[in-house]
Amino acid sequence: MVDKRILVVEDSSRLRAFITENLETAGYSVIGAESGKEAYAALRDTYVDLVLLDLNLGDVNGLEILKTIRRQDESLPVIIVSSITSSGTKIDGFDTGCDDYITKPFYVDELLARVRRLLKRAVPDERPATAIAETIRSGPFEINPVSMEVRKNGKPIDLRKKLFDLFLFFARNPDAVLTNEILYARAWNVGDGVNDNSLYVHIRQLRLLLEDDPSCPRHIQTVRHSGYRYSPDPANSM
Repeated sequence: MVDKRILVVEDSSRLRAFITENLETAGYSVIGAESGKEAYAALRDTYVDLVLLDLNLGDVNGLEILKTIRRQDESLPVIIVSSITSSGTKIDGFDTGCDDYITKPFYVDELLARVRRLLKRAVPDERPATAIAETIRSGPFEINPVSMEVRKNGKPIDLRKKLFDLFLFFARNPDAVLTNEILYARAWNVGDGVNDNSLYVHIRQLRLLLEDDPSCPRHIQTVRHSGYRYSPDPANSM
């Protein structure tokens, strides 16, 4: 018996039932979600080994779910299953972080083969307990990866998406020295055309929003000739 749990995010009840039946026949445990709201709840509350993700959901674009997953879980296998066949959409899917893309209609044997391949390659020990957390607490900050809300000591801070992604990456890697190259690769999407000056501007904007005294930052510190370090608790940092 295959001991793997798969989340099927598909708004068509008929197709969702068809996929679920075939996955369960193959020995997998299946969780179904017909909307983005249900998908977020499953990803927040349950450990899953793989996600089959439709793009055209009633309440949210599937790529937004994928972006939320990748903000916290970089190794969870995700296969987009969509009727959209354009190369641009496929490229967007891979750039956002999907591991595979299969178009509807599809042969169920092909889908199962792709599932097996990704599950065989996955390393569960590198995965967090759930793909997304409702709230991440880091020093005085509370971060909600789904709603992209940030609070400091209970007070809301408005961060646009790029600043939010950058700060979330810092918060996931506290007290680590992060080079410019790492921040480019992990906090920006491929092809955004970032450079040292662009990163400096974003860091400066983050400090203006997050620091008590941006001219003397205590949370986002510059490490000379190396990069930046985020300290959630500056009093205990080196």
